[in-house]
Amino acid sequence: MNTKALEELQLAENRHMCAALVASGDKSDVARKVVHKLEFISEYKKADLVEELEEKGFTINESFVTEEGYNGLLFECEDKVDIETIETLTLELIPLLDEHDARYGGWTTESVNVI
Repeated sequence: MNTKALEELQLAENRHMCAALVASGDKSDVARKVVHKLEFISEYKKADLVEELEEKGFTINESFVTEEGYNGLLFECEDKVDIETIETLTLELIPLLDEHDARYGGWTTESVNVI
């Protein structure tokens, strides 16, 4: 899948995830842990990518292997999950990962309900 198609797919997923969070009563303007996932197409540039992600304030969590046999990585940051913040971040990450032979795999977070 090319970068543009991946961006379009991820933007649709972002809208779906953010709508689901709002529907659950989530306060999207409250920062919380957001975990992102990537898969390496090639690990040749892995060290450079990890360094860049850490410079951008991400914490590298754990490695995993996908069902297709690709090596992956979970990384996280503290951030809001309103649609503008998430879309800006994912549109930054997708080309960055592409430059480092990795593919963006989405994000997850826990709902924050403030009473």
